[in-house]
Amino acid sequence: MSFENDSCKSECMIEIEKLSERAYRMVVIAEFRQDDAERLVSFAKERNEAGGGGNLLIDVTAVTDFTLSAVAIELAHMPSLFKWVYGLDRIAIISDNDWVRTGARLESALLPGVVYEVYDEDEAEAAKAWVLETSAGPHAGAIKELELGKSGLAGFELSGRLDREESERGVALVRKRMEEAGCTRLLLVIRNWHGFDLDRLLSREVLSGKLEIARKLERYAIVGGPKWVRRYAEFTSAFVKADIKSFGLDEQGQAIAWLEG
Repeated sequence: MSFENDSCKSECMIEIEKLSERAYRMVVIAEFRQDDAERLVSFAKERNEAGGGGNLLIDVTAVTDFTLSAVAIELAHMPSLFKWVYGLDRIAIISDNDWVRTGARLESALLPGVVYEVYDEDEAEAAKAWVLETSAGPHAGAIKELELGKSGLAGFELSGRLDREESERGVALVRKRMEEAGCTRLLLVIRNWHGFDLDRLLSREVLSGKLEIARKLERYAIVGGPKWVRRYAEFTSAFVKADIKSFGLDEQGQAIAWLEG
C-alpha cells in the first residue's frame, strides 16, 4: 500500500509504502526537493497524530542530490520530525554511500531508544525482514563454512558485515575446525564484504581466538576482498609462522592448490 497525497503523485521523488501495521518503507530517488520534504513532514505529522512508534525502512541508494529549499522545509519542521524519529523502534537504512552509512551509525549512537541498522543495496531483503520483525537478527550470518572435502584444509566464506557477535561466532567456527588433527591450512573467500563494526576489536574472544589460530596455521590463503585487506594480511605474514598469500576472487582453484602444496 503506497502512502501518497494528490499533490505529490507526479512531482515527488519520495515514495512511502506501508509494509505492515508497524512498518513503512520510504524510497527516495533522484534529487530530494521541496515537494519531497513537504511530503516527509506531512507523513511524520500523521504518524505522530497516530501515536508514533513502529519501524522504518529508508532506501536512499538512488538519491543524487538535495535542494536548499528541501533543507529549509526540514529545518522549519524539525520538532515534528524529531518527535517522529525518536518515537520509532527500528530504522533500517539502505545506502552504498559511505558518508550516509557513517552518519547513520553516528546518529544511532546519539539517539537513545532508537535502533539503527545500515545495509548495502544487496542486503535489501534482510533490511525489510528486520523492520517487519520476521528475522532472528538485523543481518544474516556473514560467515559460513565451505565443504572442500580436503584433509587438513578448512575453508570459510565471508559475505556481509562483521559485527562483534558475528566475529566471535566466526572465530569459534574456525577454532573448532583447527582443533581437528592435521588441520593446519585455511582458506578464506571474501564476497560482498560490507566492513566491520569497531567494537569487534575490543572482543577478548576474537583476539585470543585469532592468536590461537595463528599459532596453529601453516598456510593461509585469502581469496577476494578489498586490496587493503589482502595487503595487510600479507604484511602480517612477517610476524607469524604461517605463509599467507592472497588471490583474486576468480583464483580459488589456484589458492586451494597452493594450500595443498
